[in-house]
Amino acid sequence: MKQSRLLQRSPKPIEAIGQIGGHVKSGFPHPLGKRTGRAMALVSALPLNDDDDDERMVLTFLDRTDPVETFDNQPGSGDNAVVIVPRSEIGLSAVNGVCLGDWRGCKVRYAESVDEPDELDVDPSTLDVDASDAFVDMVDELGIDASKQGGYPLWQTKPVDINAIMEGEYRFHHRLTSDLVNFDSDMGEGVVIYVFVAKDGSGGAVCWQRSGGGVERTYGHYTDSRRGDLGGLFD
Repeated sequence: MKQSRLLQRSPKPIEAIGQIGGHVKSGFPHPLGKRTGRAMALVSALPLNDDDDDERMVLTFLDRTDPVETFDNQPGSGDNAVVIVPRSEIGLSAVNGVCLGDWRGCKVRYAESVDEPDELDVDPSTLDVDASDAFVDMVDELGIDASKQGGYPLWQTKPVDINAIMEGEYRFHHRLTSDLVNFDSDMGEGVVIYVFVAKDGSGGAVCWQRSGGGVERTYGHYTDSRRGDLGGLFD
């Protein structure tokens, strides 16, 4: 069993533990897309760990200037970045203004904790109809088919082996849907974004999936960005 923390809008900025969308206004420059050379959009800024003594933040970015060209699943070839930085260095703004692709952001805080049973750690693409219905019913009953930190990824389509793709040890960090920031309007209906962090806390990987129209389709972006060695992202 794993525990997750649901995310909800924070009515007071002082109560916020992080942000979805918007942009980083100080302390860390938005990385530049390798292909476009333009500033990437901030997807999320959330604590590395649910621990008051850990002052590190996970920043996730995607290049939204020409997204069709980045629909790929090759390691390091997508225009994206996941970096881990000290919280004290970062200033966040929920207002657009860094690049044309910025999502208008919202400050978030933790909502209730949820114990996620091991039965959720399955490959949904191999489930038969009855098992798939049971899986969906369990997710609905627990109320975790939303933006959350921790727990299981709850893949939209076939699970992605991040460790194999990135050739390292990663853990699932957070999952974003369009319940708080409307990703669907730009990326298609039913988009779910998955963020992973290296177990040594040095970097991360991001991918996203969507399904619809009766035919499952999976798109993904992957990268391994490490603070101090971002592979030319700021060139």
